[in-house]
Amino acid sequence: MILKTFLIFLVGLLGYSEWLLGTSYLQRPIILGPLVGLVLGDLQNGIIMGATLELAMIGAVSVGAYDPPDLVSGSIIGISLAIETHAAPAAALTLGIPIAAIMQALGLATGQPLMLAFIHRCDNAAEKGNTRALTRNMLIAGYIQDWPGIVFIPLAFYFGSSTVAKLLNIIPAFIQEGMNVAAGLLPLLGFAMLAQMMMNKKVVPFFFLGFFLVAYAGISTTGVAIFAVIMAAIMYVFFDNSKETENTGKNEVVQEGDGFDEF
Repeated sequence: MILKTFLIFLVGLLGYSEWLLGTSYLQRPIILGPLVGLVLGDLQNGIIMGATLELAMIGAVSVGAYDPPDLVSGSIIGISLAIETHAAPAAALTLGIPIAAIMQALGLATGQPLMLAFIHRCDNAAEKGNTRALTRNMLIAGYIQDWPGIVFIPLAFYFGSSTVAKLLNIIPAFIQEGMNVAAGLLPLLGFAMLAQMMMNKKVVPFFFLGFFLVAYAGISTTGVAIFAVIMAAIMYVFFDNSKETENTGKNEVVQEGDGFDEF
């Protein structure tokens, strides 16, 4: 049990290292779920539960001043406790959503002020040219902002789901009901955000075509994907007008540039 707890702690530390390694999305449930499953010897359920949580939290992305729930603690604790108790994937979602919300609140209330204190120490070290102190304070600032999750993840796993459930029961009933309603709406919000980025008049008909194929024709998701590939190939071969300019007899002006032109 000690070894598993230590490995779970390392998975959590890796998830909280996303800021250190760039925008690597290590904190996403679809990444952490298989890692937790691998540590606990149940990779299949880890993948399934990670995908379930990813679907629910797909809209939990930091945009502007919005700070999403703590995906790392919610994913790892929810998935690990669900696997240990041999529960269904829905149990990981039931545990993960409220834990993620609570850890976010604790991080904002306690972790962010501590981070800012070390950021100011980084400024002082930079002014003095002390690169060793600058590096040390930068690393501490990055991890200390997530100290509630770093501490709570191994403790919650070690003491088990019963202890976590008792702590969650302290939350008033109306808050828990609100969290459950929000958890049900999160998948819809995630799909709406994705649709807003890619929807236009050219793809909307195909979106609804795929929806009705699944809803009324009983075609699986894999079948719809294969059908979509065939439709894309047909449209590219028979309806691609990008080469019409070759037959106009007009000279085209070709602009050369480097790889940054698209930006």
